Amino acid sequence: MSTGTKETSRSLYVFDSKPPIRKALPISLQHIMAMFLGTVTVPIVVAGAAGADPATKTLMIQYSLMMSALATLIQAFPLGPVGSKLPIIFCAGFTCVPVFTPIATQYGLAGAFGAQILCAVVTILLGFCVGKLHKFFPTVVTGTIILAIGLSLYPIALKYMAGNASSPSYGQLNNWIVAFITLAAVLIFNLLGKGVVKMASILLGAVVGYIVAVCMGMVSFDGVISAGWIAIPKPFFFGAPVFDVSMVLPVVLITVVNVMQSVGDMTGTTVGGFDREPTSKELTGGVLASGLATLLGAVFGVPAVSSYSQNVGIVSMNKVVSRRVITVASVIMLALGVVPKFSALVSTLPAPVIGGGTLIVFGMITLTGLKLVTSEPLTARNSTIVGVSIALAMGLSTLEGTQALENFPSLVQTLLTKPVVVAGVMSFVLNLIAPNKTVEEEAKERAELDAK
Repeated sequence: MSTGTKETSRSLYVFDSKPPIRKALPISLQHIMAMFLGTVTVPIVVAGAAGADPATKTLMIQYSLMMSALATLIQAFPLGPVGSKLPIIFCAGFTCVPVFTPIATQYGLAGAFGAQILCAVVTILLGFCVGKLHKFFPTVVTGTIILAIGLSLYPIALKYMAGNASSPSYGQLNNWIVAFITLAAVLIFNLLGKGVVKMASILLGAVVGYIVAVCMGMVSFDGVISAGWIAIPKPFFFGAPVFDVSMVLPVVLITVVNVMQSVGDMTGTTVGGFDREPTSKELTGGVLASGLATLLGAVFGVPAVSSYSQNVGIVSMNKVVSRRVITVASVIMLALGVVPKFSALVSTLPAPVIGGGTLIVFGMITLTGLKLVTSEPLTARNSTIVGVSIALAMGLSTLEGTQALENFPSLVQTLLTKPVVVAGVMSFVLNLIAPNKTVEEEAKERAELDAK
């Protein structure tokens, strides 16, 4: 009896377990790899829109990594009702960037963080409501949202594989070579490996890709040499927040989208890691924690946090849900933020390596959505909801940057080209208005029609 309890308590597949660090660390590093490039890119984009200097961008990156650690720890170790108690990563995310960048351009960083305070307040208010609204998000809706999230991530992975669209070497052949070597290594470790090797397949594949990239001269360590040793965050370092009434509508809309994505990612985590749907308490706590972290972020100069679908995919793939794994990842994130040399070293990881390593992760997110959608009988009604929602979501996303939507207001253009928004709204509305009929009722209708 005692032996069984001891084994369970050290299992990677039990949330409250304490597996040895040697087993937890490889999985933790995979989570870091999946979130790192996105987390450091968001503050760069927002700071760039505000015309900030390189030193300011560097500080924002450090602060973002620190806040990511705090946001994730609150999720894993709830503070009363605040926190989902799920193995989910929350970091500075891209969801709010389309709204916050024009605000930063017009009002500077002080304006962006002023708008973020409103974002945090709205998130917290929605957090108190999301548990009660859970009944309006059955599996056909949440599954459609997760499916759209997974499908929408493929272009991101492929752009990373090509070298990252903002890089002057974007699309060069050496980027694709490194990316496919990384992907091949991940597949070999995942399909042929056993035990820790199989679970850490993404990390091991990234190591192979990184070594190849170093040999091909694609990695520079100049930034590591010039980076400092310690960075301590200061409240309102970028100025006191300012706010304009014109920010209200776009901020509220994008906040709803951010919360919708968080609900989808928390559902993906419980379905992929625990084979169940999230409880109302978990959803409420998760959104409240996101709001609190976003509010603290506005104080310390960190963009609004979002759940990271990439990391949800890792949980779905390896089924590792131990809180210790997330805790170790958070400690590493904190170290990355406090010690600039540490983060500078991790930032040398080339984009093709990240793209090649995470492509399979994005596939797992898609499969999690499919698993949810098909967990109930796929009636004609449910097929219509999923089919129409995904068709519109992915179809409209291909029109981004074209003239097809130029007659719509800029905010509407942004929302229409975000798959999670379109899929979420369409599946939610269709689920409300479409008559709910069972497979038997639909078969009876067809039989009656055939008899006439």
